[in-house]
Amino acid sequence: MTNLIVGKDILSRGLLECADEQHLKNSTYDLTIGDIFAVGPANVKRRRKDGPEKRYFIGPREMVFVLSKERFALPSNVTGVATLRTTFTKDGLLALNVGIIDPLFSGPISTALLNFSDRPVEIFVGQKFFRVLFLEHDDVAAFSPANSESVEQQIYIRELEKKAYSEFPKTYLNVPSSDDEFYYRNFWNMLRAGLTYGWGGKIVSGFIVLLLWYLISNTGFVSFFGEKIEWVVSLIS
Repeated sequence: MTNLIVGKDILSRGLLECADEQHLKNSTYDLTIGDIFAVGPANVKRRRKDGPEKRYFIGPREMVFVLSKERFALPSNVTGVATLRTTFTKDGLLALNVGIIDPLFSGPISTALLNFSDRPVEIFVGQKFFRVLFLEHDDVAAFSPANSESVEQQIYIRELEKKAYSEFPKTYLNVPSSDDEFYYRNFWNMLRAGLTYGWGGKIVSGFIVLLLWYLISNTGFVSFFGEKIEWVVSLIS
């Protein structure tokens, strides 16, 4: 049988360390950001020189890692379930890894946040980011693997710094920061390639067609040209 652990029982049973009663909400607990790891070598070097980020603006399509301030201390009969708070999703942020926190896990948890909006989104230390509920169930100690995924906080921080430094691009999937910039750059690349490989005539012809289409669709070129033809015809007649 499964029971939902709610309210002050979450704290009194010691399921979380560094927890705050003010972050209890109905049947869940709101985890807060304890550390921010901006992606990219320059950001990691600055972090090691100047200290951890307290506040950070995630750019459009940029990714950062965040680590919870709270640390879990789950017994063998409790499982946690984490979901991103709706205030984050409304701002265009998506968490890559949400879900199950296994029994017997101890330590903080982290996630990668992606900004899918077209504007920077601010995050800061102490901000609520995950809602976690706790499910009590039969003891699963006999089924738990010997190699626990629990990790000490300082080791976890070094692992996240390593990932932020070398394993991910600052901009997710290297998506260009501006669609206009992307198409502008690739258009000229195509034009240069066409001239280089001998099919420049086709490219130039295509460019002329696109130019005419633009003039017809977006300017008064057609009406102006028509007026001039009418004027010439009236002079002849």
